[in-house]
Amino acid sequence: MTPRSWEGWVERYRAQGYRVIAPAWPGIDGEVEDIRRNPSRTAGVGLRGVIARYEEVIRDLGEAPVIMGHSFGGAVTQVLLDRGLGRAGVAIDSAPSRACCRCRTPPSSRPSRCWATPPGGTRPSR
Repeated sequence: MTPRSWEGWVERYRAQGYRVIAPAWPGIDGEVEDIRRNPSRTAGVGLRGVIARYEEVIRDLGEAPVIMGHSFGGAVTQVLLDRGLGRAGVAIDSAPSRACCRCRTPPSSRPSRCWATPPGGTRPSR
């Protein structure tokens, strides 16, 4: 996704004093119109590449951010949180991810519950 997808959210949270970044997915930097004219640069971009890109961005921040993602990006959010890269996460209408279902004993700074949607299920369980 391009950062334009997040313009409203970026403006909202910056107005409240937060530092907000919305990095592009690999191969998808630039204007939507340009990408539509030449979509070849997005060829081969998959889940691993997107996760690796965001992992790199997060590690360069110096502190764990709140990670936000929609749909496929929600699944990316879950994986990044599972790797301990975020302080918290917001997954909006998320695609499912197995990574969100692995629970570990959380550090004291994290919530003590791990929510997971069982395969074929729609309701969270504790």
